Order: sequence, then structure tokens, then C-alpha cells
Amino acid sequence: MHGRGVWIITALLLLAVFASAQKIVVSFPAYNIILKEAFPNADVILLTKGASDPHEYQLTPEDLQMLKALTERDVIVSSMHAPFELRIAQMVENGEIKAKFIDLTKIQWYLTWDGELVKLAEHSHDHGGVNMHDHGVFPPNVFALVDEVSKATGLEPDQNFIQKLKQLNATYADKFSGKAIAITPTAQYILYWLGFRDVAVFIKEPGVPPSPADLQKALQYAKEGAPALAVVVRGEALKIVDNFRAKMNELGAQPKIIIADFSKNYLSALENVTKQIAAATAAKPTETAQQT
Repeated sequence: MHGRGVWIITALLLLAVFASAQKIVVSFPAYNIILKEAFPNADVILLTKGASDPHEYQLTPEDLQMLKALTERDVIVSSMHAPFELRIAQMVENGEIKAKFIDLTKIQWYLTWDGELVKLAEHSHDHGGVNMHDHGVFPPNVFALVDEVSKATGLEPDQNFIQKLKQLNATYADKFSGKAIAITPTAQYILYWLGFRDVAVFIKEPGVPPSPADLQKALQYAKEGAPALAVVVRGEALKIVDNFRAKMNELGAQPKIIIADFSKNYLSALENVTKQIAAATAAKPTETAQQT
């Protein structure tokens, strides 16, 4: 009877473990928004939630306790960009964290400031001239990330999410052209996906003002009527937008500003921004593309 009781308790404990939602831990927004939509049954955790600057984030005792409690069923997604992310990677390598680890620099595409799409390992090890701020919103990277998380966890992605993303990709990817302004660095990725190859990037690094050359290029494009896109992943872009508008107005330009807010949802925000870009450029996707 005693042996049977132990067996039952053990079975119940195992059942509780496997019945609990698998955890997907991410470092930066909007990876949490995207993965929650792709894996609605998973427990998606954003480490830097509420941080004013995620790049300067430091792991708390609560973070360390949570990370060390992760199992092999869980996964950590890291951009390998901030010091705290490198610390987590070291803890994984040392066996202090049991979760699987996805290094985004090994699976993602990155844009250079000149608009070239590259794989980081093939481009350079010093990240010079590379826009490291895609924040997960670039659709080709979303497909790659969802696939990697699925393989790491065994979870099947939500098929409605996959089909909708494929539909948006078929309808809008590379369907636009001409000049555009990326007010924030993440915006460069959305504009590239849409087909814009002549992009003036206004802010390249958080907290760093534009160079005179970048300011002049953005001003020229704004005066020519190019759409100006800001991508928001946690609210930080709004002040940048205000500063951009004020500077352009001061210099005699009235920019067509579009804000894509990915802080609450991904697919609907992606669809909304494409429609706003189309309206701003008066360039509708072709009829063939719409039927794809």
C-alpha cells in the first residue's frame, strides 16, 4: 500500500510538470508579443518588462531564481546584444540553466545601415554598420524564430498565426518602392520588407542623435513627400517621433509620419502599417498580389 502511494504521488507530480505551460523567456520586446501570438498556450516571459532601457538591464535575484528553475522543456530566446544576455548564455553553457537556448544571431537576417541584408556570421564579428534593432518584427525572421522555438519545445505554432503571416507576406512583401524615412532603427526592417530600398535612417542607436548627414538625408526625403515610419515596441519611439516632427518643421518640412505600434499585438499592427504606408504613398499593391 505504501509503495502504491509513492507511485501515485510520483505520477501526479510528473503529470503536474508536464501539464504546466512551457516557458519561453525573451530578452527584448516585441519578441514576447510575437511568440505569444504564435504559441498562445505557452507562458511567454519578457525579462526586461518595465525597463526604461533594456540594453542596460541587470538580472534581479528573482530573474536568476526563475531562470535556474527552467527545465529542458523550456526555451530562452536571446539577441546576444546586451550584457545581461551574455551572462545568461554563460550560465546555460555552465549548466546553471537547463532550458534550451536560441541565439538569434545564428538564425536571423540583419540589415546594414546601407540597406544590405546579411547573415551576421558572414558579415562581421564586430557588428559595425549593422542594425541590431529588428526587435523580432521583420517577417522573414519571424518565420525562422517560430520554427526554431517549435523545434526546441515541441510546441506546434498556432496555424491561424502562420497562415495570416504568410498571407500578409504574399500580399505586401516587396510591393512598394521609392524613398522612405526610418525614424527609428526598427522601422528600417519593416520598410525593407515592404520593398523600400532607398531609406534614410534618422536614429540609428537609442539615445544617440542623428548625424548631420543622416539629418540632412531625412530632411530631403521628407520634403520630397517620402513616408516616415516609426516602430514602437515599448513606447520609447514616441519621444523620438516628437523630436523628429519638431526638427523637420523647424527646417521647413511637413513629414508624413506613420507609427507602427507592436507593443500590444503583432499581426494586426503589421497589417495596419502596410495599409497606412499604401495610403501615404498612394501606391496600392497590385491586383495580382492581393489575390495571392
